Amino acid sequence: MSKNLLSPILVSIAVWTAGGFASANESTGVNSLANVSTEATADQIEQATQATEVKPGDWAYQTLQALTTKYSCGNTPAGNKILSREEFATSLNGCVQSIEQLVARRKPSRAIKKRRPSAPSMVTPPPAAPEILPPPPAPAPIAPPAPTVEVDVVSQQDLDRLKSLVQSFSAELQGVDARLQAVDGKVTKLQAQSFSTTTKLVGEAIFAITGLAGGPSSATRNTIFSDRVRLNFRSSFTGKDLLLVRLQSRNSNSFAGTPSGTNMARLGFEGSEENATTLHRLQYQLPIAASTKVFVEAVGSEFNDNYFTFNPEHQAAGTGAVTRFGRFNPVYRLSGEGAGIGVDHKFSPGLGLSLSYAVPRVGGLETVNNPASGKGLFNGSNVLFSQLTLKPSDDVSLGLIYARAYNSTGTGVSGNNGSSIANNPFNGSPTSANHYSLAGSVNLSPSLVLSAWGGLTQARQETGAGNSADIWNYAGTLAVKDFASKGSTLGFVVGMQPKLTGNSFFNANNIRRVDPGTSLHIETFYKYKVSDNLFITPGLLLLTNPEHNSANPTEYLGTIRTTFVF
Repeated sequence: MSKNLLSPILVSIAVWTAGGFASANESTGVNSLANVSTEATADQIEQATQATEVKPGDWAYQTLQALTTKYSCGNTPAGNKILSREEFATSLNGCVQSIEQLVARRKPSRAIKKRRPSAPSMVTPPPAAPEILPPPPAPAPIAPPAPTVEVDVVSQQDLDRLKSLVQSFSAELQGVDARLQAVDGKVTKLQAQSFSTTTKLVGEAIFAITGLAGGPSSATRNTIFSDRVRLNFRSSFTGKDLLLVRLQSRNSNSFAGTPSGTNMARLGFEGSEENATTLHRLQYQLPIAASTKVFVEAVGSEFNDNYFTFNPEHQAAGTGAVTRFGRFNPVYRLSGEGAGIGVDHKFSPGLGLSLSYAVPRVGGLETVNNPASGKGLFNGSNVLFSQLTLKPSDDVSLGLIYARAYNSTGTGVSGNNGSSIANNPFNGSPTSANHYSLAGSVNLSPSLVLSAWGGLTQARQETGAGNSADIWNYAGTLAVKDFASKGSTLGFVVGMQPKLTGNSFFNANNIRRVDPGTSLHIETFYKYKVSDNLFITPGLLLLTNPEHNSANPTEYLGTIRTTFVF
């Protein structure tokens, strides 16, 4: 109660009840105050005022308990617990509030009754007795509930008792009022300073210690400490749409080149702008029907974020597989974090179709906004992506994926996974490619998920002799959910990163440009759930014959990734 309202409220209650409600209340049958005197004596008030605590046998304690029982006050003492004066004042404040509400409910009723006009004179004499409708048939006897008495009138005697309590604990009641006002002020301030009524902030911070052994020199030993932070601002204007704005800061440098010598040892969250904050993603999602959603992306287009990747326990950068290849099929990388538009439609719960058009970044730079020749929305690098999803049961998902891509610089053909020549089969010539993939995921049990994919890329040189090349990749993954603890996951990945197996293109030394050997990607990780907001994931990659070349020694990449979600 604000302004320590007790004195004005009690005065108004006393005036209101003086008109005759006191006598009405005495016949309600509530007699819990029968043994409490109508007026507290001066000695009782003095003792209550000077006491440092309130005991069950005290006059104040008994009076408040009796008022609590009679008027159903909330937040009042129960049992025989000794209370401090502050605790007692809090309970007393709650009882005064309850009685105030009771009086407020009764006032309109009396006012209406006073304004009711007298009955008009009757032409015919009234009946000798009021008409009474026959009672309905008596229901079958049931055990009656415990009798309750509802008191809707406050007696003058009870007001006197309450007034005596207020006098005895006035200082403490003022303290209660001050605390309530402080809370109200904080709530008002929070409401006034709230970030947004339409925007929700979702963040993720990754810290990782990563080391590499092996590589071009078996003596190579490198350990780094890196990070990646993402702040996602999710806004909805209709309750069904979504505007996603993502800010990103990271300094997770790649092991490609030196010291690894290959793109095949990349982490799943790597990338570096030396911790400069950039706009990493700007996307608007709009449902145009109950089963159809449209994605429009100005920057940061990622097919793997928009569509199901058939590798559910491995796909998240912060809580899934620790490597880039282990997260999902490389075909989902073709969007290149550029701009794009997509549609996801569900024909039924078991059948869906996804279509997207994207303009990837080239060399890390946007091209969709560049009006120069060979760039822009349609004249530069682009990719048309489609995916048919079949779900014959809740535990089985199958996918047919086709993508048609054009790379103006001939690079990134395999989504920057796999060997260097699998991403650049024609040594920098503009390249078009057809990508075909099969994917599937099966829940073998509530805790066991098996996933797999296989992909073929048929690339064609768009200048010169028009050479062609074939690039293959495949992988199988296994996830054991709730391993050792609830929410933790043990994961495995075995596969072959994109490999250039056949090519009609010859290099300057008249040697066919193909990968001479086969590299195996063998990965394991354990995501340990510390809490809903903290995950620690140690992971290990064993990479045989890096760059699909048996002359290269095996590489070992180990990392400990700590992920904070907020």
